[in-house]
Amino acid sequence: MSPTAILIIDDDRLIRWSLATVLGRAGYRLYEAATGQEGLAAIERDVPDLILLDVKLPDMDGFAVLTAIHEAHPNLPVLMMTADATPETAQQALRLGARGHLDKPCDSAVLQAEVARALRPSTPPVQSNQ
Repeated sequence: MSPTAILIIDDDRLIRWSLATVLGRAGYRLYEAATGQEGLAAIERDVPDLILLDVKLPDMDGFAVLTAIHEAHPNLPVLMMTADATPETAQQALRLGARGHLDKPCDSAVLQAEVARALRPSTPPVQSNQ
């Protein structure tokens, strides 16, 4: 069985590198996209097991990307991420079907725990407050 595949959609190259390093060491297979459109195209080519999705992207709103993902793949787990966390942002992410919400930067232990939780079937949405 191949490793669990995770797609990271974030315009910040350093954030993508950091997340990929932590999760790669944990045994996950990683894909990266810098824009919403790149992310959606990557999903069309190869549907991952989980998506880490930034709220603010240069070409489209992360919530629009989340909506598009769930229209095509309603059960695909998505964790939203943002450096500008507000209760409203977290609530909107959960309302649109995200499995959870992470504040950036994210502690590696918190990241790994939330990824593991999001990959479990029928996981209720959670919000990480570190």
